[in-house]
Amino acid sequence: MKSIVLVLLCACSAALAAKVPVKSEPFTVRPVLAATVLPDAALPISVEAKQWGVFTIAEIVPHGSAVKKDQVLVRFEDEEFLKKLRDAESAATAGKLTQANAEVEFDTAEKFLPMQLQIAKTKAEETAEAWEYFQKVRREADITRANLMLKQSELRLDGEREELKQLEKMYKADDVTENTEEIIMKRQRESVKAAEIGLALTKISHQRQMEVSLPREAVALEREAQSSAIGFKEQEQNIPRSLELKRIALEDARVGAKRGAENLAKLQAEKGQFVIKAPADGWFYYGTMQDGRWLPGDPAKAPALMMPVGTRRPFAVVVPGSAKMVLESAVDEATARLLKADSAGFASFTGRVDSSFPVKITSVSATPSMDGRYRVTLSSQFPADGPLVAGMTASAQVIAYHKDAALTVPAKALNATDDGGWEVEIEEAEGKTKRVPVKRGMTFGDKVEILSGLTDGQSVIIPGA
Repeated sequence: MKSIVLVLLCACSAALAAKVPVKSEPFTVRPVLAATVLPDAALPISVEAKQWGVFTIAEIVPHGSAVKKDQVLVRFEDEEFLKKLRDAESAATAGKLTQANAEVEFDTAEKFLPMQLQIAKTKAEETAEAWEYFQKVRREADITRANLMLKQSELRLDGEREELKQLEKMYKADDVTENTEEIIMKRQRESVKAAEIGLALTKISHQRQMEVSLPREAVALEREAQSSAIGFKEQEQNIPRSLELKRIALEDARVGAKRGAENLAKLQAEKGQFVIKAPADGWFYYGTMQDGRWLPGDPAKAPALMMPVGTRRPFAVVVPGSAKMVLESAVDEATARLLKADSAGFASFTGRVDSSFPVKITSVSATPSMDGRYRVTLSSQFPADGPLVAGMTASAQVIAYHKDAALTVPAKALNATDDGGWEVEIEEAEGKTKRVPVKRGMTFGDKVEILSGLTDGQSVIIPGA
């Protein structure tokens, strides 16, 4: 039973396999490239603004329009910008005035504050000296003077009384008192009374001075000396700080004025960004042309009236009329490895396969773009019977490799070996087969060039064919 099954399996396997003869024939590697007509130079159109970030389109030339140099391409709404510009002008003017005031205040403080400090110092010294003088000299002098005045008042009263007493004795000895003597006695009695009153007043003044005036003056002088000393110490600390604060305020005012002027200058410089003119004669395209591709972007986000445009990013290009048109393509890594500069071929525009024109590869990028594809640039002899504009598409076929006589086999016939090589199964006499190592060359489509290991006329087995 097992032998029957094996026979059936072999029969099925043989039925599924196919034989392909190995023969020498021309072999060409001709990859097809999807290409786009692009200029060798395109002038990007963007808003190069840093201060103002909102640019809303008020007018824009239609996509694909022919334009002349200095023609207005885009005009943006500028009402809000002009408001900000006016605010910046006011702020810059205010900054200058603030700086001028700060300059004056600092100059005044620089001259006046040291004078204040000197005044405070002088006052502290004078009050301290007055307090010290009062304690050491004047208080005792005032007490001595007051005591002296009290003593003088007492002596004056004693003198007046004694004189009155002597007059009374003298006039009493006379039997008759004359009018003149009466007058003298009366005057002397008044002098005694005046001396008595003077003594009483002096006593009151003396008591007041001893108990109130001098103690109060001592307290006042001590407090004033202490207050002046504290005030001087405070001024000594605060005045340098105040001057430094004025200096800082001046520096802040200078910085503020400078920033205000710079901000105004930047805004004024961006005033011209609200009207973009054509940098050269040519054609106006929406989107960008970079890295060998035209990137029109999302049609729903294409530039249009009342649509905002991002700053410092191209949103359109002008293709100069003098620009040379070339074909640009982006290929995968496998195709890029096949292509070399100066490889020639032909191309046809989309929808015009009946008309072809010669092309030649001028460059193949050594590194991939961000999407992993490689840029290929082709020079072309474009047909003269039709319009040629950027953005047109074409299909190009370039001969990357050609050999007039080459042995080829289907790619399915090759099997990888454990040592990293390749082998194929060939048919021998009497229906037998064997595996032989081969050296492979170029691959294109489903065919692989065999450099060694096979000869013309052999047949290879393609399993599962």
